[in-house]
Amino acid sequence: MMDNPNPEAPLEEPQEEAQPEEQAEAMDELLDEGDTEADGQAKGGPGKRRSSYTVANGIQTVISIALVMATVLTLWNPRKVFNTPSLASLVEAGATQSALEAEEQAQNERDLHIGILSGHWEDSIPGEVCQDGTLESDVNQAIALQVQQELEDRGYIVDLFPEYDLTMLNYEGAAFVALYSGSCAESPQPPSGFSIGGSFTAQNPELVDQLATCLAQEYQQATGLPFTYEVINAEDASYHIFRDISLNTPAVRLEMGSLKSDRAVIIDNPEKAAQGIVAGIQCFLNAN
Repeated sequence: MMDNPNPEAPLEEPQEEAQPEEQAEAMDELLDEGDTEADGQAKGGPGKRRSSYTVANGIQTVISIALVMATVLTLWNPRKVFNTPSLASLVEAGATQSALEAEEQAQNERDLHIGILSGHWEDSIPGEVCQDGTLESDVNQAIALQVQQELEDRGYIVDLFPEYDLTMLNYEGAAFVALYSGSCAESPQPPSGFSIGGSFTAQNPELVDQLATCLAQEYQQATGLPFTYEVINAEDASYHIFRDISLNTPAVRLEMGSLKSDRAVIIDNPEKAAQGIVAGIQCFLNAN
């Protein structure tokens, strides 16, 4: 033991250094005090330590969340998920549907229209002029009017044309038949029979052939007259109808018989000729 130089003052014992176990206990006490201080600050207690969370941290967090949401919304396309059509595709589809409906309606109207041309009607040249004063234009018109009436009775819309008519230009219909009569010469007497001519420069020669076939069959059955067929040159000035109407309209030229040799049919019994023409047109329409 050391001698005390100052006998009045007590001699202090030297302190031992802290052991590791004691240091650990001291550290735990400090941490406990920190937790207690943080809890007190949360409850509004005095003398608490300032939190490390700042306004800058909050702004940064908000910006980060906004960036993530923007990226997600940019990449996510609801039309791809739910297959929702765009406005442009809807407009295009609507226009296409309207066009198809308009075309279908126009086609239905064309299917009901039938064009009949009365040869030489309202023409400065009446066609054939017989010795007894009979005019071809009158014979053609009488039969054309009967054909018109019978077809309209069946529900069709008949467009009756004179020889030259501007409304005939680019005419479109289910069928077009031009009615004419043959010669009434006394000598030599023309042969008996009717003829059908068609132009195969049309867009639909197969329909022209069907119309000619139906007319030939039905007209011959109704009148009993012999039949001949001719191919018409549409460029011939006499056959203007094949240039005037639409190429989409199947058309034929029917010479109903001779005004001399077949007078008993086309003049004395025009209803037979009209019935044969109507039956031929109906046959064609039924086939198409």
